[in-house]
Amino acid sequence: MNVYEDRLARIRREMQRREIDAMYLMMSGDLQYLTGVERQPHNPTDDDKHGDELYGAFLTPEMGPVFVVPRMGASDYVREQTRGSHWIEDIVVIDDGDRPESVASMALERMDFPARLAVSDRMWARALFRLREADPGLQLCNAARILTPMRAVKDQKETQIMREAGRITDAAFSAVLKRIRLGMTEYDIGREIEHQLVLHGGSGVSFHTTVSICGAEPAVDGETVPVQPGSVIAFDFGVVYRGYVSDFGRTVFVGNMTETGRRYHDAVMEAQATAIRAMRPGEITAAELNQKARDVLDAYGWGEYFTHRLGHGIGIDVHEPPFLYQLDDTVLQEGMCFTVEPSIRTSDGLCVRVEDVVQVTPDGGEPFTNFSRDYLVI
Repeated sequence: MNVYEDRLARIRREMQRREIDAMYLMMSGDLQYLTGVERQPHNPTDDDKHGDELYGAFLTPEMGPVFVVPRMGASDYVREQTRGSHWIEDIVVIDDGDRPESVASMALERMDFPARLAVSDRMWARALFRLREADPGLQLCNAARILTPMRAVKDQKETQIMREAGRITDAAFSAVLKRIRLGMTEYDIGREIEHQLVLHGGSGVSFHTTVSICGAEPAVDGETVPVQPGSVIAFDFGVVYRGYVSDFGRTVFVGNMTETGRRYHDAVMEAQATAIRAMRPGEITAAELNQKARDVLDAYGWGEYFTHRLGHGIGIDVHEPPFLYQLDDTVLQEGMCFTVEPSIRTSDGLCVRVEDVVQVTPDGGEPFTNFSRDYLVI
């Protein structure tokens, strides 16, 4: 039994235990986790392919997954992605002449008109409308309640892929640092990052690359701030590799490092190191880990400058539950992966940050990105 057969067997057991007759998952991280079919890259703007709202898969404890895909732009892709995947039962193509509401009815009929259907909690409303049109009495429940705990703990295969994503990220960042020159803009550096991530083996970026240049004389009239002597450059970017992602941050000082910058840097690195050491299974909650990092910056008197959560779960998606903030009482388990990203953002615009993907182990957190956390001055 391969990893996808095992996951499908687990999900089916849970469906039976919870008396769920069927499940519909849109094309998503959830569906990739269960079937191995990766999402296609998003278009920069919304598109509206015929039948797009039903793009996903249905399964029951006895049947499926059966993929439903729009012909335009998706059918050939899914056929290629599922070649040799004997755990996929069928692919139903929505052609331009097919009515999506009729396809929804066909899917429900194929599943013997389930009374209770678990669905993605981030699915299109239009897909729900189609399903309701097909069966007004259909009872819906949240598939995330089953899938989220499963996805939170990474298995050996997932861990290996995420380690490699981290290696690619480290290598790309090293190459970028060698190419930064005075006068470059945030845009220039961002495009170099994206080029290097693909050059080193990634398939693309995992979210919009962010480069923030601050700390030197600002530009006027809304112009882009270029790299200058005295600039501080804060990085936030990630890569997609084999369907899994990284999320990475460092802070670089240009030309020199002020004493204030040095103190901020030391405090942020201490906050991260303190949190990473505490990432042992069964010993701490997400909220408590968040507070550990905050306690460090509070002790320095800079807690007010740490304005966001400590981090988030990560894997197939950049932001996955659990979340490292004060409202999440999830107890950390071995194999969970989180970003750990304390920062200081001052009222005058200075940002000092660090970020790494870290896995929970019995000995504390294991980072997947290991680029130097010492002072970076170029």
